[in-house]
Amino acid sequence: MTSASDSRADLAGPFRLCTRVFRNAKAARIAAALLILPMQATLSPAHALEGFTVGTASVGSTPHILGTAMQQVFSEKFPDGRFEVAVTGGSIENSRMMRRGEAELGIASVTGSAMRNAWHGRNLEAGEEPFKEIRTLMGFVHIVGHLIARPGAGIEDFEDIKGKRVGLGSSIRTSALHEPFWRSQGVEWIDDVEEVPLGSQDRYRFLAEGRVDAALAWTVGTKLAAIIEEYASANEAVWAKTDKAALEEAGFTVFAFEPGSLPGLDFVNHGPSLTMSALTTTDEFPDEAAYEIVKTLHENMEQVVLLLPAVQAAIENPAIFTSPSDPFPYHPGAIRYWKEVGLWDSE
Repeated sequence: MTSASDSRADLAGPFRLCTRVFRNAKAARIAAALLILPMQATLSPAHALEGFTVGTASVGSTPHILGTAMQQVFSEKFPDGRFEVAVTGGSIENSRMMRRGEAELGIASVTGSAMRNAWHGRNLEAGEEPFKEIRTLMGFVHIVGHLIARPGAGIEDFEDIKGKRVGLGSSIRTSALHEPFWRSQGVEWIDDVEEVPLGSQDRYRFLAEGRVDAALAWTVGTKLAAIIEEYASANEAVWAKTDKAALEEAGFTVFAFEPGSLPGLDFVNHGPSLTMSALTTTDEFPDEAAYEIVKTLHENMEQVVLLLPAVQAAIENPAIFTSPSDPFPYHPGAIRYWKEVGLWDSE
């Protein structure tokens, strides 16, 4: 019988090739380890992955929680590997880290405006090329837009916010996610309202104090963000009614919210997916490694849910795992796995 060491010797050539082809040395080690696995059945599954670094976002954010959950899953399944979570500035920085070879994976808002601009080469640093090498592995959660109003502000339908004081995000990048949503509802972004730039904490404090008439709101999937849930526990929440047909015509993925699914909601309302948080890599990442990562995560999603309950929505509706991530294509290794489990309908 061929020994594991002999198999490794036989693969020395492919390993050197990987090292030349992939800018990232860790990606080369992953590829080599995965090449060993199908040829030597006696090897422990722990040899399937040696490790990776995943770029996330700020501590406590949805991407950071996802990255931490990933680290726990892979550390348990592959105890000999080294799996690291990088605290970063978010999607674009994660893409830059992968380009520089500082991370193999990144969690990104692939359908958000910042990433779309990055694909087309807009709003990048001087000399940066468009990020057309980024590939999606799997979707996790959709960030769904809403507008919450204070009682007595005279806001029922979305268009009623015209002329009102509205609490927007302190960061234009955060607020801009909502712009196409507003336009689909017949409201010209910012021009139709009295803009009040506020961070999350101040936004809902101002709303409670009556200093703004409405504020940006969101759910992670269908789960209300904790800060908004805290507001709604002490204040009457009024949800601006949206036009579902207009959302669909604008090309949004639309989520339905039944009465009672949000605090104070007594009618069926609809919210658009502003962006999808997805696991990404690059087109140079080995197919077998991509396959193994997606397979391991998909088979252990219940463990991810322990840290981020919003991911339960993807377990209940598995189509979320392969949600469209245009303009970023899915990685071929991921597509192979999703086809095997019947979750890939596209050709």
